[in-house]
This record gives sequence, C-alpha cells and structure tokens, in this order.
Amino acid sequence: MKNLHLALLALITGSTQIHAESAFDPQGQYLFGDWNGKRTELANQGIKFEANLMSDTAYLAHGGRDDGQDPLTSAQLWLGTQLDMGKLVGWNDVTVRAVMTARQGQSTSIRDLQDPTAPQLANVQGTFGRGNQDSRLSELSIEKNFKEQGISVKAGRLGLGMDFNVMACDFASTAFCAAQMGKWQGTIWMNTPVAQWGGRVKYQMNPELAAQVGVYEYNPDNGRGNAEGQGWSLDTDNADGVSIPVEVIWSPKQAVNGLPGSYRVGGMYNTADKPENQKDIATGAPEDRTFGGWIAVEQQLTSTGTGRQGLHGFANFTWHDRVTTKVDNSQQIGVKYIGLVAGHPNDILGLAANRVHVNNRLNQNTFDASAEYNVELNYSYNATPWLMLRPNVQYVVNPGSTNRVDDAFVLGLTSRIVF
Repeated sequence: MKNLHLALLALITGSTQIHAESAFDPQGQYLFGDWNGKRTELANQGIKFEANLMSDTAYLAHGGRDDGQDPLTSAQLWLGTQLDMGKLVGWNDVTVRAVMTARQGQSTSIRDLQDPTAPQLANVQGTFGRGNQDSRLSELSIEKNFKEQGISVKAGRLGLGMDFNVMACDFASTAFCAAQMGKWQGTIWMNTPVAQWGGRVKYQMNPELAAQVGVYEYNPDNGRGNAEGQGWSLDTDNADGVSIPVEVIWSPKQAVNGLPGSYRVGGMYNTADKPENQKDIATGAPEDRTFGGWIAVEQQLTSTGTGRQGLHGFANFTWHDRVTTKVDNSQQIGVKYIGLVAGHPNDILGLAANRVHVNNRLNQNTFDASAEYNVELNYSYNATPWLMLRPNVQYVVNPGSTNRVDDAFVLGLTSRIVF
C-alpha cells in the first residue's frame, strides 16, 4: 500500500518536481527532463506519466467561403498516468490508466471554409472537435492480461477508437487521424477524447492473429462537452442502448517484402432506439438499430535496415447504414516515409487522400456534390524528442459535399510538446 500511496502522491505533485538542470535537454525525452532521476525511479516502481500539448494552426489561403482571414489555432492538453499494479500492490498483469484532456481554440473549417448549411465532413484541425469547450475525463480503465490463455480484459471509461478501428495520427486533418468510424458515424461512435462506460475482451490466438469484441454504453450526453462539467459526468441517466464492435486483427511480422503490417476487419452494431438518437435520415421515422463496418490497413513497404525507417502505406475503408447515417461510405489511402533525411530517423513525410460520400437519400439540393475529397501533404520534423513541428498543406474538394463554396487550399502548422 505504501507504493500505491506514492503513486497517488506522484500523480498530484509530479508536475512540480522539475529540476532546471535536466529541463530543455535537446537529447532528452521530455521538455521538463527526468526530474533529477525521479521520473525513471517512479517508472521502475510501476508509475508512468503521459503529458503533451498539441496545437493545430490553419490558414485558408484560397477558396472556401471567406479566404484570407487570420489563421486560427486549436489545441489539446493531454495528462495521464499508467500504473503497473503488479509492481505497486502485487496484482500481476493488471494495468490502471487515467487520462484527462482539455481542448480549446477555434476552427478555420467552421469560420472560413464551410457553408453553414453543409458543414465540412472532415476538419482541417485535428485538435478541434468534441470536448473543445471544457476539460474531460478521457479514460479511466483497468486491464487484466491472462497471458497463458492469451486473453485480455479491459473495462471502465473508454474511447472506442483506442481499441477498435485503430489508426495512427500523423496528419493534421481529421480525415487521416484516429478511428475513421468516429468521423463518419460520429453520432454513435465516439472517439477519444470522449469516453463512455464499456468493456473489451481480446483473444490473441497466436502472435499474429487476434480477435476482440466490446460492449459500450451509448449515451449522447458523453459527447456534449460544452455543458458545464459534462466531460466529468459518470452518470448513465440518458443512456440509450449499446454499441457492440467486433474486430479481427492480423499483424504479420513478415508480409510485403518481408516487412511487418497490420490488417483490421471489423463491424459495429448499435441498439439505440429513442427517436432523438436513432431515426431514418430521410423520413425522420424512428429506428431501433444502426450498423457499420471497416477495413484498416497499415503496411511497411520498404526498409533502410533500421526499425521503422522506410516507406509505409495505409488505407481505410468504411461502410455505414444508409437508413440512419449521413455518410454511407468512405475511402482513404496514403503513404508515409519515415527517416527520409539523414540524421532525422523519426521524421515523417506524409501524403494522403480520402473520399467521403454523402448518402444520396438526403436532400440533393443541399448536398449537390456526391462526395467531399481531402488531400494533405506534410512533414513531421522532430526538432528534439520532445518537440515536433508539422507544416502541412491541405486541399479540400467540395467541402461539405456541396458546390456552394469553392474548393479550399489551406496552409497549416501542427506542433506537439511532450512534457
């Protein structure tokens, strides 16, 4: 119990234990250093910390609804801890995680780019979205691994995209960041920073093949971060059914050119049946279910002979219930080259494009273009292990799947500081 008390004390006071001699080290992992060795000492005892600040600045250079206005910035603060309960209190193979986030800022997509009657389907700033008006509890979970049986069980306050339809986030636009199901069926599927009560069971059949199933509360209140304190509410007062995702994951160690990859195929079924939460998008008639599916691929294509350095490809495809969902399908493809420049092995050059198709059962006068297209080119420059700068250019065709605003050319800069 002494170690458990130490964990709680460290979580509260850790950010004040900063020693100037180790802060701002360009070779260090963290802006504030190792707290004179205390951070490493705590990690060895089973207490790890996560802290970072990410910001996205975007400028509408041409097109959209109102180009040439001042750039806007949005940001997200992430603070978390991970506790190895085996080291702390003898609960072997048990991990507890707690994460809080806070988002603030303004959106160039909303103010300048989109038509108010047909909002852009993606957003050129990944840190703008649900939770933008307040802080919130983004995860509070406990996970138990039964290693001999190959089973992992996780429960608590969770974001669906942390375990299902997982995707890397090396781009500024939401079109290429995090679980795509949460972008195009977002009234039902809520990604981090939103959390909901739920649980997940994963079975690792062999080192390369796994299957998992989850059950998550559906409660529209979880996504309403602008209500005072809503992001910290744990009640289930307005819960309406559950979301049930199922996924198979193949992670070959040697696939294309003998290199590793990740291949995910999954589906989701939701049982919400209140008319305000689930209805026919064309007629407004109540519905008692919805569903969707996905394929997500990430594959290293070439290697320089060192770790992940080389060319990587990725693709995502989603399908959605045409009765209840505004977007009925999406496609995405992209490439990343890691370590393009000598001396910068972790820098990433990225290029990606996607298509988001609006259900043609909706009003064709409002959505008079069949789809929105997003393209992004960026370079993630790791100035130090704790400072990343990502200049990017984006081009949006048919924003909001309408022709009422011009195609948009956007200049942006993303930054991330790890504390």
